[in-house]
Amino acid sequence: MQKKLVQSSLALSAAAALGLGSAFFAGPAIAADKPVIDVQSESAVQDAVAEYLANDKGELPAEIGRFGSVDDTLYLGVSKKTDSVKKFDSKFKNVEVKVSSEYTAGEPQAKKDLVGGAGYLFYVPALGGNAVCSTGFSGWDASGAPIVLTAGHCADVEGDESKIVDTERPSTAQAAGGEGFQLNGTGAPGTWGKYQYGSTITGSSVDDPDKAYDFGVIKVAEGFNVKPEVTDWSTAKDDDLSLSGTKITQLGTETPGASISKSGRTTGLTTGTVSTDTEFQYANIGGRAVHGFQVDSGSQPFSASGDSGGAVFQGDSAIGVISGGPAKNSPDFGKWSWIADLDYSLEKSGQTITFKDPNQTPEPPAAPIVSDQTIKPNGAVTGKAAPNTDVQVTWGPAPQAGDNGDDTVKTDADGNFSVEGPANPGVYDYTATAKNAGGRSETVNFKVTVEDDSAANADAGADGADSDAGADGAGANADAGADAKDANADAGADAKDATADAGADAKDANADAGADAKDATADAGADAKDSSADAGADAKDANADAAADSKDSNADADDSKDGEAPAERAIAIEPKEIAASEFVKEDKGVKITVKGFDEGEKVTLEVMAGPENVKGIELTETANADGVAMFSIYGTSASNPSVYVGKYDVSVTGANDTDDESPLTGSFKVVADDQGNGGGGSDDGKDGGNGGGGSDLPRTGAELTGLAAGAGLLLVGGAAVVLTMRRVKKN
Repeated sequence: MQKKLVQSSLALSAAAALGLGSAFFAGPAIAADKPVIDVQSESAVQDAVAEYLANDKGELPAEIGRFGSVDDTLYLGVSKKTDSVKKFDSKFKNVEVKVSSEYTAGEPQAKKDLVGGAGYLFYVPALGGNAVCSTGFSGWDASGAPIVLTAGHCADVEGDESKIVDTERPSTAQAAGGEGFQLNGTGAPGTWGKYQYGSTITGSSVDDPDKAYDFGVIKVAEGFNVKPEVTDWSTAKDDDLSLSGTKITQLGTETPGASISKSGRTTGLTTGTVSTDTEFQYANIGGRAVHGFQVDSGSQPFSASGDSGGAVFQGDSAIGVISGGPAKNSPDFGKWSWIADLDYSLEKSGQTITFKDPNQTPEPPAAPIVSDQTIKPNGAVTGKAAPNTDVQVTWGPAPQAGDNGDDTVKTDADGNFSVEGPANPGVYDYTATAKNAGGRSETVNFKVTVEDDSAANADAGADGADSDAGADGAGANADAGADAKDANADAGADAKDATADAGADAKDANADAGADAKDATADAGADAKDSSADAGADAKDANADAAADSKDSNADADDSKDGEAPAERAIAIEPKEIAASEFVKEDKGVKITVKGFDEGEKVTLEVMAGPENVKGIELTETANADGVAMFSIYGTSASNPSVYVGKYDVSVTGANDTDDESPLTGSFKVVADDQGNGGGGSDDGKDGGNGGGGSDLPRTGAELTGLAAGAGLLLVGGAAVVLTMRRVKKN
């Protein structure tokens, strides 16, 4: 059985179809007056339909919606049995016609995919005809409804609201070399929502300064789709502008002196330079004040009439829409364009736009970032995952422990999460899995060690429950230190003829006792299993010390953590050198960890210097219980990673820093792909360290943003927009 064919847009010419040679033959089992049409192959089926049913333009009539073949019978699905269909049906024995309203021609869906930079027509009552503007950016508003942004003056014409009629047929637009103004046949892509065309000026003042923006929202009609891209006009001949363009992912702001791009139905895809005359924030566009910025044209005009509302963008950032430019009879025509900036327009209008479909099921989140860690009983077990994502954490006990558990927590805006750890000492096997509406991430395994809280700090001269020290002598002092687990140590020293006895716990204790070296005798008794006792002598006024075996703690009188002096500050950067193609991957980038800060202290990392075309960042994290803070940095212009090539200097400071404390400093390099070799570094604040740490550091979501000229560069923050004067054509 052959596969049925469904028409989307079949446009074979009759002559071409005849050239393919569709044929019929007389079958031996069929009456001689009723020949059989050849439907032995897919090409034969298409040839037959094109030869007998296509019109003079080589197109199938709208009434013919379906056709196909089964068991040597050609089936036609039509909405109406036209004369040509009746003739075809009566001519061949093996043709069967089915009539239904559903069997009508469909429209290619791409004709209803709305992208930035395309033309649309609207009726202007005051002018008695249609005018044309360009779309800016497609996306979704706060409610999840699809919208298209454009220029407000396309909606407000001569004080009347225009009526959107249709999209413009791309192959006939001026950007494609045509005359334009031809309807695409899709119907109106939407109706006007919020719009504003500048602030009117009365006398010497602006009537309402909060209305000085040129911005309009098209509420997209049912049956149309928004595609957050800006067309490059390379596929206009196919009447489908959605086939090639630049994906838009965020809003941005203009950078004076930087290159910037525009797409519109009159001049197509063009580039210009943001003016450095930053003292001008408003322009007189058609007698009204419009906030924005100027773009200077290159060798070709940046915009012209009909480009109004067209997309002005940099890399994957939406900056603004075309608002105006010099009149065609002006000596400055084509030299500059005025852009209505999106960040300002959105703020003043109270509108929003997102370029990620809120109605679409998201992709499953990336796996959480965790590492093996050591905590105190009921301490915090921490990690990182996507912001505002649920993370399921499970744990199972070590043989000597009794706790197990399962908990689900939500990450904060920075992706941090934390769960309370077990109370019983031991080593636990943990897992972490991130979850969202799109599914679950891969499960990550890690270990958590809970220290024995009975490993108490022993203070000099303390009369503890587990430690006794006696000293006989004029000025003798006795100090006793207990093993971090269970040990008790007794030490006695006599200045001349004393006897010292020390007993150690049977399991893991070591007892050290010091006695007089001259005539003292020392006896040490230990349990037969695994303890040992050593006795050493000290002279007359000796101090007796008992040193305990523990993992990482010493007992001091200063109550510092684990008995140690505060950790020295240090910075580790991993890798110190990274290829540009890796730097722009969100799960790669450069990871930075710093230590030596106070628990809970706000730690700030700043990218102090880098390539001229890259905007630096500043991040703040909170030091954990170990005085450690962790950061991750990556580039966002994945379409042009080479813009990030260069050296970056970083500086880290703490909120509790004193005047005599210097920042931690370090650096990393982004290199061309053919130069990268990776490699981490641990610095002492002078960028001179070796080795690598932080390979398991969680990501902060930080981004470096390219601001240089060229495609694929990215701006973070607000947005800017521009539009040119609309072109009007009367019917």
